[in-house]
Amino acid sequence: MVLENFRPGVMQRLDLGYETLKDVHPGLVYCAISGYGRWAPWPPLRPMTRSSRAGQGVMSITGDADSAPLRVGYPVCDTIGGLAAFAISAALVRSLRSQEGCFIDVSMLDSSLTTMGWIVSNQLIAKCAPQPMGNHNFTASPSGTFQTRDGVIDIAANKQEQFETLCALIGRPELAADPKFRDREDRKRHRPELTVQIEQGLNTQTAAYWDEILNRHGVPAGQVLSVEQALGQEQVAHRGLLMSLSQDDEEITVTRSGFLVDGQQTAVDVPPPRLGQHTDEILRGLGLTDTAIAGLQEEGAI
Repeated sequence: MVLENFRPGVMQRLDLGYETLKDVHPGLVYCAISGYGRWAPWPPLRPMTRSSRAGQGVMSITGDADSAPLRVGYPVCDTIGGLAAFAISAALVRSLRSQEGCFIDVSMLDSSLTTMGWIVSNQLIAKCAPQPMGNHNFTASPSGTFQTRDGVIDIAANKQEQFETLCALIGRPELAADPKFRDREDRKRHRPELTVQIEQGLNTQTAAYWDEILNRHGVPAGQVLSVEQALGQEQVAHRGLLMSLSQDDEEITVTRSGFLVDGQQTAVDVPPPRLGQHTDEILRGLGLTDTAIAGLQEEGAI
């Protein structure tokens, strides 16, 4: 198979496009990942990650009414584009059965829009334009982040019984009987006022305390952690997500694959390569001589 992430037209210019290669290998599975796909009106030089994130609408619903639009805290479009692995796997299975290849065209824009789920469905079917809600959930209240004595906790009291339990645990049982907060739609309409009332109760204890007590009583909650704190969690260690490797007499820590196979993490055999570490080896494998490689180095091509 071939997997490439060049701008549309680059592989054709190098005489390595799908139409060329499939003549050599009819069963070839060829996957091309780009910002907007191979068949699109936008020019191939249009910037990729930042503009695709803006163009698929996610920035417009990130942040709150005062701060939106905001970028997501990680390259979500690039990451979701990795769903190409599912298409590749399916194509390889078909190729083994039928000896037929195919061309897979993955667009980061398409992939991101399809994963926005109910947000896109609300717009298409209900004609309900999504609004930036900050750290709160459009579909329920109280459902979002709340300030405690020493930090922030995320709470999802979406069900009526969860809301009533939350009110009791924070010492504010009267909130559950208040007509403004009596049912789900009432709570959504009075979200800002309800948030203030809940935080008054939460400010009596730490985020870690509420994390433990709320979950113990069936109210989904989680202390908002830094990346360092998240990596240091007992669950991460228990599942063996992190491992150490030796790289140039230096110990580095990397993550494994993120899934278990028969209860075991998949192994990482070697550390990530240094920049250019395997360039000579790869070029020799392609038939270039040491003299030719040295010439490319002198020209600044590699």
